[in-house]
Amino acid sequence: MPSGWNEVVLIMKGIIRIICLACVLAALGAPVHAYVTVLLYHKFDEADSPSTSTPTEMFRQQMDYLKVEGYQVISMDCLFECISGKKPLPEKAVVITIDDGYLSEYTQAVPVLKEHGFPFCIFVFTRAVGSRNYMTWDQLHEVLSSGGDVGSHTHTHPRLTDVPPGEIEKECMVSKRILEEKLGIEAKWFAYPFGEYDDAVRSAGIKAGYRLLLTSDPGSVGPQTKCDLVPRQAIVGHNMNMKRFREKLEQPPLAVAGRSPERGRLESRELKEISITIADPGSYHPGQVQMFLSEKGRLDTHFDPVKGTLVCKETIALTRKVNRIITTARRKSDNLFAMDSYMIVLPE
Repeated sequence: MPSGWNEVVLIMKGIIRIICLACVLAALGAPVHAYVTVLLYHKFDEADSPSTSTPTEMFRQQMDYLKVEGYQVISMDCLFECISGKKPLPEKAVVITIDDGYLSEYTQAVPVLKEHGFPFCIFVFTRAVGSRNYMTWDQLHEVLSSGGDVGSHTHTHPRLTDVPPGEIEKECMVSKRILEEKLGIEAKWFAYPFGEYDDAVRSAGIKAGYRLLLTSDPGSVGPQTKCDLVPRQAIVGHNMNMKRFREKLEQPPLAVAGRSPERGRLESRELKEISITIADPGSYHPGQVQMFLSEKGRLDTHFDPVKGTLVCKETIALTRKVNRIITTARRKSDNLFAMDSYMIVLPE
């Protein structure tokens, strides 16, 4: 062995040990709250819309809570960088989104957001801009100058799962073009009207050039989140309070390794079985893993804690055009309920 070779070997072994130790420490130090909660609002102080309106005073309390509790309120650009892997997911992070472009969003919510210095995004359907009870283009310009962003909610706000493919593309592209012409921005963000989507709708949004497409599927953004399936937590309705608001902030994403049926269009109006495979099932309390279906509520299921499969074998004849399948599992590490949700749509 050449002179000095033993010293080289020892140095290399030392370097390897340091690298291994760094990897272990990085794994141990991985933040368990590294996910993003995208909040969804609609109207403010509109008593005739109890299911979608938020009292301004409650909205202010929620924004105060985010600031006092040290939440990072991040922009849509930052969210995109996290989902696309350009940035790591931050801890205790929130994105604020508001749908439809109602005038009450401008008069009630925007001043509170400006006061707190929070970025936000308002999704408008372009045909309504300037109509009664909706924001004008001048007001949307003010939104941009106030630290806000403006995204597309289509042109006419149809239920896209009921629209022919050519019309879906038109809805996505026309609204993008109008926003860019009227506001002088690149329209990069899209929210599905009514939160409804299937494969054709997702494809049309991607083809139109949007970078993020936001659903109304409840849950949080994690490592598995796709750019065209961003979940959001709806913070609306007369039964919303600070306790429920905190609960929605504390619902980490549930990593899923497989699902049946897949999201989108079904082959039949009858579900013979629903199966979800949870990644890393040992991280969850076996007795606190549940499945829900929108039109049925909680389902009778069996959970295999070794394989991670949660199965409902009940045959279900669906009556609603769209449904969500929601799975929750309580984490052993912090007792928070992780959540996965996705949309299924009846065949034509």
